Amino acid sequence: MSDTPSPSNTAPTTDQTPAPAKLDPISRKGTPAHRTRSKREGAGRRQGMPVQAISLSVPASLAAQWKTYSQEVPRSLVDVMLDAVAATRPRLPVLLRAHQAALREKTRPVSDGTFMRTVPQPKRLDDPYVTMPLRLLATNVDVLDAMVHEMAAESRSQLVVVALAAWLADRRAEEQVYEEQLELEVPEDPFDRP
Repeated sequence: MSDTPSPSNTAPTTDQTPAPAKLDPISRKGTPAHRTRSKREGAGRRQGMPVQAISLSVPASLAAQWKTYSQEVPRSLVDVMLDAVAATRPRLPVLLRAHQAALREKTRPVSDGTFMRTVPQPKRLDDPYVTMPLRLLATNVDVLDAMVHEMAAESRSQLVVVALAAWLADRRAEEQVYEEQLELEVPEDPFDRP
């Protein structure tokens, strides 16, 4: 008999399990984050196009319209946003100037006892702004940033809000005209034939 205990009778004193290998972000196929990524992001990575995460600040009512339209079409939120910006691009400078003028009208001069200061009025509580996180191809983010600079918008959010508001209003108007035309068209009654 030996004085040394057998390996099966003793508990290990140190954890000898090797540390899991660190995976790069592209090969983490089992994580929930991977499963929620859009097909565009996967295609973009496979083609060597980087994807960038951005956040936009949008009025809650516009965000709801955006999401609803995206589900009705069905298209991704990013595709709807890019469609809106592309479709309204020729008139975006005019729309942005009108939007910025409306924002300036909402400010009022206030005296602090010595100086007159322009103070923004409190935001309407019935339509607070919400954050919309999106993932776009980096080239599309660059194009949006160039448009912000070119059209003198205050931010990406302002550019997208103005474009989406105008574009979704156009879609609603088109749908209303279509519905009115359907109401005007009287179906042919088979009993009216001679």
